[in-house]
Amino acid sequence: MNKRTDPIRLLLCLTLMLCLGACDIDGDLAECPYNARLEYWYTGTGQANVLPDYVFRMHEFVFDSVGVLCHKREISSKKGIAAELSLPPGRYTLVAWGNIDSCSRTGKTEIGKTRLEDLRLYADRPYAEGTRVATTASLQSSSEKLYYGYAGFRIAERGVSRGRVDMVHAHLKLDVTVKWKGRAPTDTGDLYMTLSGIYPEYQFLPKYEVKGSAYSTYSTDNGGAMTRSGIWYYIPGRPKDCSPVTYKVATKMDITRTVSAQFVTYRLTSADHPILQLFGGGQPLIREIDLEKYFRTMQIDLDKNLRQEFSLVVEVDANGGIIVSSAKVSDWVDGGTIGAF
Repeated sequence: MNKRTDPIRLLLCLTLMLCLGACDIDGDLAECPYNARLEYWYTGTGQANVLPDYVFRMHEFVFDSVGVLCHKREISSKKGIAAELSLPPGRYTLVAWGNIDSCSRTGKTEIGKTRLEDLRLYADRPYAEGTRVATTASLQSSSEKLYYGYAGFRIAERGVSRGRVDMVHAHLKLDVTVKWKGRAPTDTGDLYMTLSGIYPEYQFLPKYEVKGSAYSTYSTDNGGAMTRSGIWYYIPGRPKDCSPVTYKVATKMDITRTVSAQFVTYRLTSADHPILQLFGGGQPLIREIDLEKYFRTMQIDLDKNLRQEFSLVVEVDANGGIIVSSAKVSDWVDGGTIGAF
């Protein structure tokens, strides 16, 4: 073999490898197996895509221009995960849910029949105590840490439409610690907390949209196009006929005579009245606390804030009076800033 030709052979091999991994370049190469690619993103408090750290499973639904379901799939989350679609030219809507597990369910879906406006997601984890499960759906255990994504896009006659779908929190995570200034009540060993006034349903359609602080333009290939540019966050809506339920969490009193619990539920809105209470020995140990007043006092817009993760300290004085404060001031700064995490 002529040594002078070796670099040329190597260059030819590399070129061939690149061609095999490419698609749809001026019609010279094999076409892509898709004509739209929407990459899923979750940035948390930074700018990098950290979706696999928070979302382990995605449920993906695509609807045509008249809102009829035309595609659905379930995929595991991984680096660079995206919706890769091969559909006729036209306008479409994508809805994605992250982390749907055994705690939630969607309504019945059928390709070619199910309509976007009719679909809902339901909390479906009745509270269980030992082997006994609550007989009513109005008493629920904690839900999944859900994430929601929504995007409208257009597929052109040729080329590949590209964009990103930013996932946003579709759950409330509320950490509560109860402590007493004076003497704590007797530890009966059967303590539990309840959070009432929680609405356990979502629509697939968004209720609010929030423009991200970072702004970019969707790219297109050979005529493919997205209908909207920039980074947008969408927050799912709630059916008007939805009824509130109560979440129940078993807890214990620790060595410092404090009681802590964590609730994971569907999101709150600013108009909600979530009622917190602690029980022991079959009796309430503190009076009911309407957290709406607290969120309103702290000027937190629960309609549009992107991350509902809060830590509360409930302090009970000797006369039964209650003071509610945040465990971390940063929780309220982050939670109360519209368009920020």
